[in-house]
Amino acid sequence: MSASDDQDYEVGYRKPPKNTRFRKGQSGNPKGRPKGARGLKTDLRAELSERVTITENGRRKTLTKQQLVMKQLTARAVKADIRAISKLAELAIALLGPEDEASQVEDKLSEEDEAILQSFLERNAGEQGNEQ
Repeated sequence: MSASDDQDYEVGYRKPPKNTRFRKGQSGNPKGRPKGARGLKTDLRAELSERVTITENGRRKTLTKQQLVMKQLTARAVKADIRAISKLAELAIALLGPEDEASQVEDKLSEEDEAILQSFLERNAGEQGNEQ
């Protein structure tokens, strides 16, 4: 860098002085996380996705550890283990939502019920119109 380069360069917002910039190849956080270091989330994903072989009903199956944990939790819940039931319910609500399948199915009204409802709404709308 020559003196004339420094004079042509305008220091300001998002334009730091050239002598205070990071050098090429030098990290801004030299004591930061080393390259290749894995986090807890990465390790957990790797561990849960690892495959294991089990024997179920006399047959060998290969499952992920995550599938095996869910299978064991469900089996304990079926055997009336209160803690397992509670944990399974928490997981189901967190992952699947609080709605159950029955509430998601739309109940169809019969034609007679629809006619009764329609006449009620018409009468109710007429009464509200008289009050105003």
